[in-house]
Amino acid sequence: MRGWPVFLIILLLVGGCSHAVPSGSGAAARAAGSVRFDLAADPANLNPLFLHQDSTSVEQQVARLAFEPFIDLDAGGRIVPVLISRIPSTANGDLSSDGRTITYRLRPHVLWSDGMPVTAADVIWTLHAILDPNNPVPSHEGYDLIDRAYAKDPRTVVFHLRHAWAPAVTTFFSYGFRPQFVLPKHVLAAQAPLAQAAFNAAPSVGDGPYTFVSWQRGESLLYRANPRYWRGAPKIARLDIRVIPDPQTNLVMLRSGQLDWNLIAPVQQATLAGARDIGFEAVPTAVVAGLVLNLSHGPLDDVRVRRALAMAIDRGGISKKITLGRYPVTNVIQPQFSWAYDPSVKEPQYDPNAADALLDAAGWRRGASGTREKNGKPLSLVYVQFPESMTGVRVATAVQAELRARGIAVEVKSVSNAQLFLPSSRGGTLASGQFDMAYVPFTMGSDPDDSSVLASSGPSNYMRYRNAQVDALEKRALAEPSQPARRKIYSRIARIVASDVPIIYLFNADYLYAYRRQLSGFRPNAFLPTWNAAQWSMRAAP
Repeated sequence: MRGWPVFLIILLLVGGCSHAVPSGSGAAARAAGSVRFDLAADPANLNPLFLHQDSTSVEQQVARLAFEPFIDLDAGGRIVPVLISRIPSTANGDLSSDGRTITYRLRPHVLWSDGMPVTAADVIWTLHAILDPNNPVPSHEGYDLIDRAYAKDPRTVVFHLRHAWAPAVTTFFSYGFRPQFVLPKHVLAAQAPLAQAAFNAAPSVGDGPYTFVSWQRGESLLYRANPRYWRGAPKIARLDIRVIPDPQTNLVMLRSGQLDWNLIAPVQQATLAGARDIGFEAVPTAVVAGLVLNLSHGPLDDVRVRRALAMAIDRGGISKKITLGRYPVTNVIQPQFSWAYDPSVKEPQYDPNAADALLDAAGWRRGASGTREKNGKPLSLVYVQFPESMTGVRVATAVQAELRARGIAVEVKSVSNAQLFLPSSRGGTLASGQFDMAYVPFTMGSDPDDSSVLASSGPSNYMRYRNAQVDALEKRALAEPSQPARRKIYSRIARIVASDVPIIYLFNADYLYAYRRQLSGFRPNAFLPTWNAAQWSMRAAP
């Protein structure tokens, strides 16, 4: 699975900052026929071509309102065709037996919101835009394997790959490491260079259930129902979206009637338990949170130290005390609902005495102050977390205390969700390696490809992890058409990584959303809470 931190969703859970609650509450603040929700951060860009990865899938949430993927996942985790009429397979002839030729058949009668038809020409144009080196697209993964693409007719597009790539069918213009959507050629072809296109801040033409209206940067976004939507205009006429990073503020707004749904931390549920107008939706997600270790920094380049850190952290206690057991401990990067998940793989388990012995063996012995030292240098680590996550903040406190008990000094630094995931050219903390340990929720994709995180060249390999055997196995897994064979390969990868410990996996999150019972059809999937916004409706208040 591809790590989007992604993508989508995400551990937004607890912040430390205090923000004023926006004025207005309940019916007085609601526009007629609207649904109100928040984003944990302000989008950097509204053009899906340049969609950024962050811990809360902010840009993907809003992109999904205005644009349709080829394939989506329903609330039960089943793949469903959306912009295409059927999912390519060898059985229906749309996937060649060698896995190199894929035929996508666009759904008929789908229009852009300005009335123009969505055609294969839009698909081909968007593909060229993704691959154009002049466009700062965050990732070309998978798309760069397409050596030939053409429109067979206005509703049929054919992709030919240089070699078979197992995730292809469910990744192109669907969920992947960096999701992409088909864009309107007739609008964007005249806006070159695309990096400066007006569309980036005002994507007013889309094929999704809602159309963009306005964006007040750092404050709010407004979308209206698309009357030309191929499924029919949504029942909710307007989406009022606020930008509120602080989860405590969001909780207050939900309770006061200013929001209609919100992702909440497990520890926040008790404060809403007595509210009769609030319901809850628990969702197994593709979010796997862990502590990434920067292997380019000593002493984390020593596997003994990494294994000792894993043994020093009570992951079971974190799951039980901080997430109230809602986020089960995990030991691999595959979500536990994935067909590639192997429950028999285990990272080093909690054992403080064994951790002490390993640190001693690695030469890090306690000094007079109680802090471990080696050659006169103290064992001190910089731990980075983001304040938008309540769970993340509490994890940092627990880990700091547990490592201190083992003689390891930990300095906790707080950076914003946006700053954490920026590219290195813009000073992104993870990409530029300005950390020793970091709390990262990885949002994996619908396919179990995890090379984006674990391969040496993976764009989300924040650990700087390099293992030639893992690299070779990742390549094999991507070229292997058999699901049982791929499952065995991913199990082998997981066992190697569990031994090397570049990531101390914490848990696979089951997200908990709170929503007003007036809101019908709110069914988040494993990736996004907005995937089925077209099906939302609002009952009259009792």
